[in-house]
Amino acid sequence: MSSVPGKAPALKLPPQVETARDLLVEQLGKLLTIEETLVKLVLPELLQELKDDELKQVVQEHLEQTRGHVGNVKEAFLALGEMPAGKPALGLDGLRTEHKSTAPQVVPGARPAVHVAAAMGTEHYEINAYEAAIRLADALGAEDVGGLLRANLEQEAAALEKLGKQADRLAREAVEERTV
Repeated sequence: MSSVPGKAPALKLPPQVETARDLLVEQLGKLLTIEETLVKLVLPELLQELKDDELKQVVQEHLEQTRGHVGNVKEAFLALGEMPAGKPALGLDGLRTEHKSTAPQVVPGARPAVHVAAAMGTEHYEINAYEAAIRLADALGAEDVGGLLRANLEQEAAALEKLGKQADRLAREAVEERTV
């Protein structure tokens, strides 16, 4: 492939992605990986790190919801006649790496604010992924798939709102304690 100086090469989708339906299946795979990673690794690790009881309760509640999200994404695959299969979710990997490199550098009193910021970043990433998949499902007329994904999206949006309230509280506390 030749490249033109000053121009980025055109991106090509993997050969298996040729239609909007294929793209929806790819997006579902990414969502499955995200949700399974959150259930198996991210949220349990975060719960171990958290010392703030209110924030811990919000994260624990969302962990329970996320287990249901995995089931909904798997059902969406099946509704399309596909076997559930995860796909790389590089954005989540980046968010995890950023959090793991930042949190240890922050004074202990401000770490809850760092943890909640990381959780909010993950929620935004999930919301974006769900919105993209829902748009594809809607365009394809896959109402059953869209319904399953909308149920997850609503819970993600509610979790983001709860995390935002925790972020506000933790920021005020950090300012009062002068830890930030």
